[in-house]
Amino acid sequence: MIRCRTMLAASPLLAVFVIFAAVSMLTAGEERSFSRVVASAEEEFIIEVGGTLDPENIEVTVENLGPTPVVDPRISVNGKFDWYDIDSMVKEITEGCRTDEEKALAIWEWVHWKRFQRSPQDSRARHPVIAMNCYGYGICGFTAAWLKALFTSAGLPAKIQEIWHHTVNEVYYDGAWHYFDGNGKVFYLARDNRTVASLAELEQDGWLVERTIHAPFDPWVRPGETPELTREFVSWITSADDNYEEHSHDEEIEKDYKMSYNLKPGERLIRWWQGVLGKYESSLNRPVAPERYANGQLIWEPDLDQVDMLDYLKVIENISTSGHNGRKPAIHINRLHDKSYSRPARFTIPIRSPYPAIGGRFWCTLVREGNSRLDDASVFWGFPDFEPGNLARHRGRYGPFETVELCLDHHIDKEEPLYGYEVGFSLLGNAGSNPPTQSGVSWFKSVTDLQVSPHSLPALSLGRNLIRYRDSSTAPGKKVRLSWKWRERDNDNPPGRITRAVSPADRAEVATLTPRLQWRPAEDPDQGDRVTDYQVMVSLRPDCRWPLSMSLYQNVGSPECAWTVPGSFLNPGTTYYWKIRARDSRQEAGNWGEIFSFRTAENAGKSEK
Repeated sequence: MIRCRTMLAASPLLAVFVIFAAVSMLTAGEERSFSRVVASAEEEFIIEVGGTLDPENIEVTVENLGPTPVVDPRISVNGKFDWYDIDSMVKEITEGCRTDEEKALAIWEWVHWKRFQRSPQDSRARHPVIAMNCYGYGICGFTAAWLKALFTSAGLPAKIQEIWHHTVNEVYYDGAWHYFDGNGKVFYLARDNRTVASLAELEQDGWLVERTIHAPFDPWVRPGETPELTREFVSWITSADDNYEEHSHDEEIEKDYKMSYNLKPGERLIRWWQGVLGKYESSLNRPVAPERYANGQLIWEPDLDQVDMLDYLKVIENISTSGHNGRKPAIHINRLHDKSYSRPARFTIPIRSPYPAIGGRFWCTLVREGNSRLDDASVFWGFPDFEPGNLARHRGRYGPFETVELCLDHHIDKEEPLYGYEVGFSLLGNAGSNPPTQSGVSWFKSVTDLQVSPHSLPALSLGRNLIRYRDSSTAPGKKVRLSWKWRERDNDNPPGRITRAVSPADRAEVATLTPRLQWRPAEDPDQGDRVTDYQVMVSLRPDCRWPLSMSLYQNVGSPECAWTVPGSFLNPGTTYYWKIRARDSRQEAGNWGEIFSFRTAENAGKSEK
């Protein structure tokens, strides 16, 4: 049962609604839904999600119910997922960052845990707005392009560096350049064990690379490297003669891409968190499904008795509509034909999407009232010609009305993904018939299949979700329906938090630079479940937001409540902070526990050399 309670808004534009879910009445896996119609330029509401874990998000839909276009609808959940342009992305990523170093680390971390290794066929995917909204994957060159774009937008000078076999970044802050590898998920500490090294430092000092653990793509499989992988990184970086700054991605990086679109009357955008359609962009020679992808659909079925289509067609010549002159069918010939004027009337129905189109269907009802050579209704992929349509033609055997269904997959599914296409029409009507005969279209529906990146979608999480909707529409009568579907999970619990350090005791001093960290075990509340692994992070920061080195962000690989800090990364007379989280046999990770600290003695490590 879901009840709505209206709350007073801080602004007349903001209406706040709270959704209460009766969690105790739910069974595991029960699907929930929520729908809200908004009519103002900006609204906020709250959805409460029950259960014991974050829900399985299924579907989100934005639908235009009004008579005018909805311009650039945007949704955020708890301040996230409004990736409309690069500035909005950077604003989310760097929230709470006070220094340039923090901004650089936040951007690098945000990119490297969201991407995976696959090369999109779309040249636009070199830009983070397109890549992260539509794909979520890219090889090292793509990743470096995203990072340069995001660093630059955050006000940090940045480079793309080719180191042969690999592409990385340098970003400038605190008076120096610093090397970040978004694809390899690594940065390297300089000899001071405090700052991120530059490429020039690494070229001269391969030991900085050699001592570092290179992360695999799963944060729970660390360390997972091989000696061969480390030797490759050392070789790539230190062979300085073939390292150089790369500019070939700059043209795409500098473009002002936006997830901008208008929902026309009767149009809705539906997005799933899974690959529901089983469709995705790929090379014709390599039709392999991405590791992670999601689908969506842009569906347009306007009420042609209510919507004047003249505003939404691309009229090529001699076309009118019922909304314009009151005549039928809804889209028809303006001036009928005769022996002296037989050039077909033509128009297209444009479809535009912020996501790449990967297939589709089109239905329409063609009208052809006469059967003379001056009567015809044809459908084309793209620009309409003067010949019979390459998609469909009114066959004339079933009366004046004929509904056709057209598969557009083989037209849309090309090497370079489409973000828009047109279905064209060519019409002839006989002015000399008695009575004169019209041709046209009385109904249509388009369904465009899309690929979307699942981590870009406005996902609900466990508990309270603050939804913010806004658009740029100014026309009166706007009505937008927002809908979510999700499946609540209450049949599993994550492991508990770590709240007690055993050794060293919190705030203790240690005489070694390779202390063995020990903690009290986490408890798993589920019967038959157990903790199988722990993950540890050591940082110079009191908030432990980022590790000192990726070598100090590792999993134990077992339920043992101990981990030894690897050598060469700690300094004497320095305070370090550490935290742990647990993972259970069902692969559910708990929240990070308390943050503990220790201080290395002033003479720590002298006896270890």
